[in-house]
Parts: sequence; structure tokens; C-alpha cells
Amino acid sequence: MSVPTIRGVIRRNLLIVFLIALFAGGGGFYLLLEHAAMDNAGQQAELMLQSAMAVRGYTTKHILPNFQKLNDAVFHEETVPAFAAQTVFRTVSSGDAAYTYREAGLNPTAPSDRAGPFEVDLIRQFRSDSNLTEMRGVIDSGRQRLFYLARPMRLKDERCLICHDTPARAPKAMLAKYGPNNGFGWHMGDIIAVQLLTVPVTQQFRSTLELVSILIGGLALIFAIAYFALTAAMEATVAGPLDKLAHAAEQASRSTSKTPELPASGAREIRTLAEAIQRLRISLAKALAQLGTKP
Repeated sequence: MSVPTIRGVIRRNLLIVFLIALFAGGGGFYLLLEHAAMDNAGQQAELMLQSAMAVRGYTTKHILPNFQKLNDAVFHEETVPAFAAQTVFRTVSSGDAAYTYREAGLNPTAPSDRAGPFEVDLIRQFRSDSNLTEMRGVIDSGRQRLFYLARPMRLKDERCLICHDTPARAPKAMLAKYGPNNGFGWHMGDIIAVQLLTVPVTQQFRSTLELVSILIGGLALIFAIAYFALTAAMEATVAGPLDKLAHAAEQASRSTSKTPELPASGAREIRTLAEAIQRLRISLAKALAQLGTKP
């Protein structure tokens, strides 16, 4: 098994250090930018969700009571807070289908509000943990990545049971529009749906990867320059003088009459070692001379 030279050890250690620094720097920068992108998407989602909640509140407080006074035989969807909030949101986000707001339930009145597989999973998680009030993360829609913000919708207002307790209590106009099979059997305190808002983050993540690629490229260039500069410096101050010192010590150990050339340059420790070997060689020569032995 071959023993590595000092040059090989220096170059290998420098390369290891630079590679670790490159991956650590690139990975840390990516995590930092990804965290910033998630924070930005979260703030955007919260603002849009507050807007949807404002529409719901306005519909419940101002629109619904006025329509109830009319005692109209026709069911007006505009009086339903969920319908109003989702309709306004779709109008605002019509330029980008990735921005979505849904109030998806397991047993909704309108078939369009029926929860999909992902929303069903969210509802089950909220139901299994009463302390869970919000979930957020990133999902892949197939075309792009979406940041989602989900909150449970718990039945707290007894007035909602007028429409969602039994078909017998529900307005006839509502039964005529949706039928008696959907949106009934709700109970106070139950989580009946999930509010789910999505915001596209594909572009933010793509920008993050581009910035990280630029950073890694810059670091790689800097590390390459530093690597060659340091290896040259170590060659001049350490590896080269040590090589000469080892060669001189090898010649001295064989007690040849040839005077070995010891390095006069390099790091202070190497020069000190060279001077010590030179003194040792002279002392050895004197000792051999006193014994009458020719060195």
C-alpha cells in the first residue's frame, strides 16, 4: 500500500474542505431562499384568505337578512356566504387559475363544493386533532407547485341548521334547486368543511434555483482560484522544503561523504528543523572523527 506524499495530503485536504464549503454554502443559501419564498407565499395566502372571510362576513351580516325579508320562492345563491366568497375570489384571480379558494366539505349542498382526495385528507386530519387549527405546505398540481393554506370550518352558528339539519326544515326553494340528499345532517361543533387557498410558488422556487446555481458557480470559481493559489503557496513553503529536507536527511543517515543540501527557505519550523539536522550531522561527523572513523 503506497504512502501518500505531503503534496497529495495537502491537495486532498484542501479539496475536501472546499467541496464541503461549496455544498454547505449552496445548501444553506437554498434553504434560506426557500424559507423566504414560503414566508412570502404564506403572507400572500393569509391576506387573500382574510379577504374571503371579509366577503363571507359581509354576506352574512348585510346580504342574507335583507333577502330573507323578501320571502322569495326562488333560492338565491348570492345569499350563501361560501358561494359569495368563492365567486368573488374567482373573479379576482381569473388571470391565474393557480390562485384558488375552496370551501370543500364531505357533505356539501352544492356538488361543486364536494371535497377531493387531498381535501378529504385535510378534513380527516383536522377532525382527528382538535388542537390543529391550520395546515400549510406545498403540493404538486402536475403543472406547477402550489403553496396551500388550510383551515377547518366548524359549525358554530345555529342559524346554519335551518338549511343543513334535515330536509324538512330547509327552505323549499333550496330543496327545489339542490334536492333533499346533499348538505343535511350537520351538527353543532362538527368540522363540516375545510377552507383551502392555494398560491403558485413555481416561479419563486425556479428563481431560487437560479440564484443558488449562480452562487455555486461563483463559489466554485473562487474556490478553484484559492485551491491553486494555496497549493502553490504550500508547495513553496511546506511541500518543497520538506521534500528537500527528507532527501538531505536520507543522505545523512547513510553517512556518505557527500554533504547534503539542506533547504534554507520555507516555513520557520522547516528552517529550524533543517538547522537542527545540520547541527546533528556536524556533531555526528565530529564524534566519528574523534573515534578515528572517517565519515
